[in-house]
Amino acid sequence: IFNVISFIFHVITDITGKARLADFGISRRLNFQTTLRTSPAGKKCWKAKETIEEDSNSGYKRSSDIQVAGMLVYYILSRGHHPFGKGARCESNILDGKYSLEHLDDEVEKDLVEWMISDDPSKRPRVEETLVHPFFWTDDKRVEYLKKLGNMEEVQNCRQAEEELLKALEEMTVGKTFSDWGAKFPSELVQKMEGRKPYPENILGLLRFIRNMYEHYPEETRKTNLMILFPDLFEDVFKFAKERGRNPA
Repeated sequence: IFNVISFIFHVITDITGKARLADFGISRRLNFQTTLRTSPAGKKCWKAKETIEEDSNSGYKRSSDIQVAGMLVYYILSRGHHPFGKGARCESNILDGKYSLEHLDDEVEKDLVEWMISDDPSKRPRVEETLVHPFFWTDDKRVEYLKKLGNMEEVQNCRQAEEELLKALEEMTVGKTFSDWGAKFPSELVQKMEGRKPYPENILGLLRFIRNMYEHYPEETRKTNLMILFPDLFEDVFKFAKERGRNPA
């Protein structure tokens, strides 16, 4: 039924030609004399921590699949790198929980992979949680997230924000596409929205501006693609809000 096209990448095709992901980490080899399961099989460096540990009694669970899937996600996104390295140290790094995501720049990608490859099985996401991670969100859903942030109390009070928050936001803004966000929008729109109260030239001001634009100027939103205008805004804001425990529900 299945035609194995690449054991290394765990990709197989079914009889209709559709590609499927598979994992042989807990498969067993059968010889010609018996149908009993014998020695365990699995590709080195592509097994969960708990299946490598010889004295572990935790067994192989769904969370084990999640860790291996996280390794595969990183391998794909990084174009061929393993989060736990390569060679003789790879499996010991898995056991020690030592990984590197240096080949990823996107903070949302890092957040997903880091969650999935956690060395503690209880801290890994379930399949359902993985699939609703922001990495899989559409642009429209990401905009909705930014609008929700723009309606939070700290953002509503963007003109009287605390000094500590402003300093942290300023450090995050350096070198980003949204560092001078006011110049990215049509000047007529900015003037119309600001009135007598200009928006602060920081992320709080931008988030409030976005919220108000979508709330009061729908015709302008149809002309604006925030993900193209500020390609790094969502990932940086998501990371900042998560670190501060301020992600909206």
